[in-house]
Amino acid sequence: MVIKMGDATKMLIKFPSITDQAAWIEFVNEARKFYADATPLGYLKEMDYKTWLDTTIRLNIGTPLKDGEIPTSSFFVFDGPRLVGYLTIKRKNLNLDKVGQVYINVRPSDRKKGYGDYIFKAAIRKCKEIGIMKIIVSCPQESIGGIKLIENNGGTLQEEKELNGSGIIMKIYSIDI
Repeated sequence: MVIKMGDATKMLIKFPSITDQAAWIEFVNEARKFYADATPLGYLKEMDYKTWLDTTIRLNIGTPLKDGEIPTSSFFVFDGPRLVGYLTIKRKNLNLDKVGQVYINVRPSDRKKGYGDYIFKAAIRKCKEIGIMKIIVSCPQESIGGIKLIENNGGTLQEEKELNGSGIIMKIYSIDI
């Protein structure tokens, strides 16, 4: 899927592959400069890319799943050769009231440039393509940008709740597609 940002920029949204390893490692390293314990898309510090990719492929296929795993589609978002973000869609409605069904992440140095809105809209289109007509999405109550993004794309606030006793209050939204 290719979408355009403005007139000059083309963005590519694609399933991760082995050829994306260098771009992903660069993305993860930047994320960890901002958040030392960041584990984007479950990419743990001790994990190698091939192992992570194999897990991502298995979750996309939806089998075999381990206890607690949910069939999940993940996509990288490129602006030219630069990986600027990713999106994830959980394809089954299991315990989604805790974290939501759609998750997007924009590279820290590329935030506030419009990528989040394009990635979020792409996630909504992907949900529609796979037959999900109502999505649940959440963000921390202090994330003004996240709240605006969700509400500007049709999000209706369902509730606010603490995330697993962490003290972080999450705003839970639904979006009818």
